[in-house]
Parts: sequence; C-alpha cells; structure tokens
Amino acid sequence: MHPPPAVFSHQPLQNGRWFGILALATALTFGAEPLTLPLWEGTPPNASGNSGPEIVDAAGSVGNVSAPTIAVHLPPRERATGAAFIVCPGGSYSRVGLFASGMGTVGHFLPQGIAIIVLKYRTRPPSTDVIADSLADAKRAVRLVRRHAAGWNIDPARIGLIGSSAGSHLVLNLATHWDRGDARATVAVDRESCRPDFIGLLCPWPNRQPIADFPITPETPPMFVASARDDQVAPSTFAADIAAAAGATGVSCRLWLIERGGHTAFRLTNRRTEGSQWPERLIEWLEESVAIPVTKKRLP
Repeated sequence: MHPPPAVFSHQPLQNGRWFGILALATALTFGAEPLTLPLWEGTPPNASGNSGPEIVDAAGSVGNVSAPTIAVHLPPRERATGAAFIVCPGGSYSRVGLFASGMGTVGHFLPQGIAIIVLKYRTRPPSTDVIADSLADAKRAVRLVRRHAAGWNIDPARIGLIGSSAGSHLVLNLATHWDRGDARATVAVDRESCRPDFIGLLCPWPNRQPIADFPITPETPPMFVASARDDQVAPSTFAADIAAAAGATGVSCRLWLIERGGHTAFRLTNRRTEGSQWPERLIEWLEESVAIPVTKKRLP
C-alpha cells in the first residue's frame, strides 16, 4: 500500500519577509540544495481564497496548489555555464508531477552546469481559471529568474522553458503571449520581460485548443518540439501543427517525432529508450542550429 498523501500549508508572506527572502536568494552560496521561493508577494493575483493545504501523492505529484513557487537548483559557480532551464511539469493542470526532480532534469542537466528552476504553478482545484493563473505564474517565474540572473550566475539572454504534457501547454501559452514588462512598474520584478529565449515542448498537449489559439509570430522564441506518433493523449498532429506554424513565420523549430513511447515517451527514468535522448537532441539543436550555447560558458 502507498503511504497517505503528505499535506503542506502555505501562508501569505508579509511584504518585508518576501523581499528579505529574495535578497537571501541572491546572496546564497551555489550548491546542490535547492532554494524554494514564492512567486508572489503576499496573495497571488486572482487567488481562490482559503483553499486548504497542498496534497503530495506517493509519486511526488503536488495537487491543490494555491501558493506557487520556484525551486532553484544552481550548479557550483565554477561549473555554471550561464544557461538556465525553467521546467514546467505536467499533470493535466490538476497537479504538478515529478516536482522534486523537475521531471528528471535536475539530475541530468545540473552536473553539466545548467541551472534548473522548477515551477510549481497553481492547479485546478483550487483555481477557478487555471489557464490564466498558471500563465501568470509562468510569466512571473521568468521575470524573477531574469531579475536575479546576475546573483545566480545566469545569462539573462539564455533562459529557456521546458514543459511536458500540460506543462508544454503552459510553455507554449507563455511563448505566444509574453510581454516586455511594465517599465513604469513600482516593483522591479515587474519591469522585466517574460519572453523566454527558447522553449522545449515534450508531448505537447493541446487541451482541446486549435493551433490558432497560440499566435506564433516572428518574435516567438525558437522551439524544440518532441512527440510520439502513438501518443493517444497529446496527438503528434498537434506537434506537427506547431512546427508548421513556426515554419510559416520564420521561427526556428526542430520537430522530433518518434514512432513509439506514448505519452510517457520522453521520461528520463530509462535512458535506454529513444525518447529519453531528448536532452541531447535539445542541446544539439540549441548549440548548432540556434547558436545558444548551454553547455559552454558565455557569461554576460
């Protein structure tokens, strides 16, 4: 039998405490232990009220998320390349799956000197508008990472997003609905752009939406799209639609289709499968086709 789900309670942070945590984040020593930071000062926008504690199941998926956070995993300073991946796990927007390991990306990319920031976005329940709320959380995450780039030894021009399933839906939503920030904002974080410099979409899930809901323009970030032809949850035809829309607007896009693996084709738990080779494919595309080095140092 599985152990009962763990529960965690979150209380809104007071103004001074929130800014104090962000200051501490900049001053931390680089290492393997992640730092968990709240995305929002106090109550998040469009909060659903008293939603109760989070629920963590035996597989490590987190549900009932009302207080979104980022878990910041930084490589040692001497090994940092300056690249950062913000990871958005899937879970049908009802949970955030494989949060602790960032879908396995922490163990794979951190030793290569790439910073991994895992986003725990709001879920349904308690959110009553989870698409809008999770998009606001993703935008805020990019702004926070960019704001703290210097202190975290990250190049603000090499911040990418990687998502799987519902997480890839969120990443695509952000990549096609980003903004440059508000230059008149009183909070410095809000003045930062939330445009990712590149994105990775693993088994992109359309959530019953057509590609037209994601307006790809020449300013859309370069994208790596991976899908299995036998995926019955996120059809590979949607991945092909994304690639076609990118090609029509001149956006750099690498579409990688594999025959088998289904909706779990790109998990990193078994590195002998074809789909688990996506990190190598992603890095090759970034460094050779898009000229964004992620395994080599190029600090600002």
